[in-house]
Amino acid sequence: MSIASANWASLMAFLACETQWRVAGSLAGFMWVGLDWAGCSARLAHRETSEQMFDDMGVMQDAALTVLNSEAD
Repeated sequence: MSIASANWASLMAFLACETQWRVAGSLAGFMWVGLDWAGCSARLAHRETSEQMFDDMGVMQDAALTVLNSEAD
């Protein structure tokens, strides 16, 4: 798999926030809620970020939630 250079910074920011996922638990199991955006902002405070980078991270979050919340076959 190849990552376009225009997307590299956004991918690295998304991966830097890998510990910022919110998860809800119940008797039915766990559900991935999404990224803690305040935590992501704090995590990325010392990096050069842009509004586009956060938009890209939102797209990656949506794609990840589809996979994370799908039932394992």
